[in-house]
Amino acid sequence: MKKVLIAGATGYLGKYAVKAFKERGYWVRVLTRDKKRLFESGPFNAPPLSTEDFDDLFIGEVSDPATLIGVMEGIDIVYSSVGISRQRDGLTFDQVDYQCNCNLIDLCLAAGVPRFVYVSMQGAENIMHLAITQAHERVVADLKQSGLEYRIIRPCGYFSDMGVLYDMARKGRSFLIGQGNNRMNPIHGRDLAEACVDAAEGETLEVEAGGPDIMTQREAAELAFEVAGNPVKITVIPMWLARGLARFIGLLSTQFGDLADFIVTAGELDGVGPKRGKTSLKSYFETLHSAAEKQK
Repeated sequence: MKKVLIAGATGYLGKYAVKAFKERGYWVRVLTRDKKRLFESGPFNAPPLSTEDFDDLFIGEVSDPATLIGVMEGIDIVYSSVGISRQRDGLTFDQVDYQCNCNLIDLCLAAGVPRFVYVSMQGAENIMHLAITQAHERVVADLKQSGLEYRIIRPCGYFSDMGVLYDMARKGRSFLIGQGNNRMNPIHGRDLAEACVDAAEGETLEVEAGGPDIMTQREAAELAFEVAGNPVKITVIPMWLARGLARFIGLLSTQFGDLADFIVTAGELDGVGPKRGKTSLKSYFETLHSAAEKQK
């Protein structure tokens, strides 16, 4: 039985990754700084974990290697989806997405762990001016130079990001940056986690992963209104205005300015890759809708 360390286990994808590796027969060690969050539902229907989903729990800060002594003991594979998503601690992409993963790589090398599975992003070559992309690709570059057996997963967007479209549709109005004509096929966290395990077991060094539905951002917004049962009301934010707002946010907060820059840029570019997922976006919206109706 191979042993895997899951870093980023409290995130949207991380929770699914814990379950996916365990279901494939791995011995699973979870690395987290917040035990409570493991057992809570995450945003946009990310599942809570139970003690049956993993074999060992290690409490530590990925940003502080001194708290991680022994975390690699007996481990065969390290999986990491560590990165900034919705944190509000003022840290930058360089401090989290790069340095934390760099710490894990160093610990892998010191302990002789052979394989490292890392979740980056699809289409990185088109958005290298963004801080988040630079951080991710620095990790990729370090892995390629490390001598480790690396595997890189490049998702074409997450269903958790699409959940924002449902939330807006349920409230009655959706906001799109630009006309929303960029094409995409985001993937459900459960399907992406399965792709990550496949990559960990396979020989392909870099794997792109998308969902089954290719559509424009506008079509996704319209689908959210359909599921929410509300008339379509879409407000377009012109690109020139969105870029100006992103720059203004950057003056107030580097972290949120970088996030805003990423969101604006994502509104311009296509993000389409191989259809590895099976879960449709409509069924995901329907799951969110059912949960929202139960909370009424």
